[in-house]
Amino acid sequence: MSTANNNERPVRVCIVDDDRGYRHSLMKIFEDDDSIRIYNDYESGTAFLKEMKSPFKPDVCLIDVVLKDMSGIDCAKVIKEMKPDIHLVIMTAYPNDQSFMEAQKLGADYVEKGPRIESFLTRIVKSRKESRNEKIISLKSDNLDLKNYELIYQLSEAKENLSTLTKMQLRIVKLKQKGKTSKEIAKILEINEGTVRTHFSRAMRRLDIPNFLDYIVDQNEDSDE
Repeated sequence: MSTANNNERPVRVCIVDDDRGYRHSLMKIFEDDDSIRIYNDYESGTAFLKEMKSPFKPDVCLIDVVLKDMSGIDCAKVIKEMKPDIHLVIMTAYPNDQSFMEAQKLGADYVEKGPRIESFLTRIVKSRKESRNEKIISLKSDNLDLKNYELIYQLSEAKENLSTLTKMQLRIVKLKQKGKTSKEIAKILEINEGTVRTHFSRAMRRLDIPNFLDYIVDQNEDSDE
């Protein structure tokens, strides 16, 4: 008897978010893709964890940071202990360094809710179709500074779009890639710090890189003042 290749079946996705409308909007992202199957959606961490005690096991779990009965991070920690092979994706409308660090510790992806989340989530889920053990975005790094690691990964994915940047935008992006803060770049290029931020923000939009990266890259700037 032949055994079907595990990669031939649809990627099983679960959504945990207390906003019913948002859960449905995420479900619509994947409804026309035969390679992805929404197993179920849950309005609370408690409801999801209760079902996780059964043999039921999704491939990918999308979890909002803020749930009505517990934090999404706490929910993700329990899932990781129960079924460590599940690919966790932490979603948030308000990215911050604390939840980002917690997601990193869990080996989870960290995604900002917003207009770009559709393509971002599709890429993450599709990566599970290609390889059950390889995430499209890794938040782990022993050699790179946390604040610019995600930017480096995203820029490597957006190389074909670098030609659309102005010379100033490209210079600033390359300095950011090296871990420089806006304040440091302003001194190097002898321009206003606000101008650096404006050029960088426009470059990120041209490269279609999620907005939360602006925050992650500059999260330690206040400590430099």
